Amino acid sequence: MKTVILTLCQWFGLFSLAKKMTARRPRILCYHGISVDDEYQFSPGVFMRSSTFARRMALLAKWGYKPVSLDELYRQNQAGQYGKNTLVVTIDDGWAAIEHGMLPALKKYNFNATLYLSSYFVINQRPVFKLSCYYLFWKYQGPFTLAANSCLTPYTRLQQLTVNDVLALAAELGSAYEQPILAELAAYFGEDLASWQHSGKLMFLTPEKVTALAARGLAIELHTHRHKFSELNLTDAQTELINNQRYITQLTGKKAQHFCFPRGEYQQQQLDLLTQQQLKTATTTENELVSKHDHLLTLPRLVDNDKVSDLEFEAELTGVMTLLRSATSLLKRGG
Repeated sequence: MKTVILTLCQWFGLFSLAKKMTARRPRILCYHGISVDDEYQFSPGVFMRSSTFARRMALLAKWGYKPVSLDELYRQNQAGQYGKNTLVVTIDDGWAAIEHGMLPALKKYNFNATLYLSSYFVINQRPVFKLSCYYLFWKYQGPFTLAANSCLTPYTRLQQLTVNDVLALAAELGSAYEQPILAELAAYFGEDLASWQHSGKLMFLTPEKVTALAARGLAIELHTHRHKFSELNLTDAQTELINNQRYITQLTGKKAQHFCFPRGEYQQQQLDLLTQQQLKTATTTENELVSKHDHLLTLPRLVDNDKVSDLEFEAELTGVMTLLRSATSLLKRGG
């Protein structure tokens, strides 16, 4: 039904009309990682095929968009009015495969882009533990049968473990156990972690790659050190920001001035921490166009992923979906 409605809107020229009506509402696009294998099937909200991303960038170029930096977005805000058709491309986390899966398309069209980097996973070069566990159990449909010499045997009476059992034990035992546990899981299910590290599967960029990409013009901004924020108290949240800033400065030689909330979540009182750090903007994952009334520290983004069709992408980008959501909200209030 959604496809039919959007197709009709497109046929009747509503896409073009919506684009004109929302021309001064900036679009901030949100991307995450690039799939090197079947990750886009496992978690399409996080991992996109490089072909999908390349097609999206081609569509932006075709439709006349020229992505600008977050600094330019901030400048427009401070000038009192956003420019027409302002668009920003942002990438969350720092997954290794973005280098070969996103940068070529960005370079082809000379597009600006920002990477919100979680520095812990860059400094600690190994597959991201929690996501890797979920991936292995998804792919091989568990359960995980413990060997007699398993590092987990002394800590559980269970013989067969689900992914939740494994993650609960890992949380209890601490991060030092994560790599041995993942190595056991990979061996049990027949996966080669060395090949993962070679291909960048479920891995983050190396420190050297971050430095090189920053030198090539990719803006590197804050995403906390360990991808934790909303669940933390103010002291720990501040530590996350300080550590993240320290590592980014070491890697790029620049002080980051923009922030992205992990998972788009925050506590209201945490916004003061961003002000104290003199940050210019912060973004969420609220799926919407930017309004002149939006606070610079809680900006919405259009979250793109591999399950979104080109038609849906265009509907979001032109503002059709924004207008439809507004109309639906008015009807509900009127009812």
